[in-house]
Amino acid sequence: MITSNIDLIKAQISTANNANISSNSGLFLNNLINNSTTTPSAKTDSLSYENIKGITLEEIGTLFKNEDDKNMGKNLRIATLFSNDEYLSKALFNTVLGQPFNLGFSYLSDRYEDKNMFLASKNSDNLFDLLHESISSKINNSNSKSTDVISQDKLDEILTKVNSFNFISALSNSSKRGYDKYKDEKNDYSFLYNDYNLKYQELVYKYKELEDINKTLIKQF
Repeated sequence: MITSNIDLIKAQISTANNANISSNSGLFLNNLINNSTTTPSAKTDSLSYENIKGITLEEIGTLFKNEDDKNMGKNLRIATLFSNDEYLSKALFNTVLGQPFNLGFSYLSDRYEDKNMFLASKNSDNLFDLLHESISSKINNSNSKSTDVISQDKLDEILTKVNSFNFISALSNSSKRGYDKYKDEKNDYSFLYNDYNLKYQELVYKYKELEDINKTLIKQF
């Protein structure tokens, strides 16, 4: 993952000052699908979901005038690519929209790796084992980088699958299971499992919120 040890992760959560993420972000972004088009674009410099969805990296570089907005646009573009499930993509989008670039990029990189684990798992026990392996690597390996983890072929596969609520539900359950196992030990494992659990609880809440809004709109017709 992009954050590689427990001290760095804690520092990100408390200060949002991880300079290394910016240097790695270009490499990760270059692996994303870049849907260039020769037709005139109707895109603007708005950070709305509707505007960012389908925007290209070239358009972000041209339309957004300052680096902060360009970086935010890139992060939000990654969020819209995560799934064909509109609720899930919007839930990720809304989460990243409220975060500084460094934390947002780290958050998205973690979710992409989690999605990779989900695709590799065969059942809930297998997913829990893979999540535990990932967290152990985060604690013990100071040299791991997100750009070393996901190949272009794997990224292409990830971008076309897991288009349902099952993904966040499964990761929420697995992280809760890990936290329940380690919560009394007050160590790095309890901290990271709790962090994962809270992040996926937030995603579940935002997903269901969007789903309820849509159901309310449908009832009005």
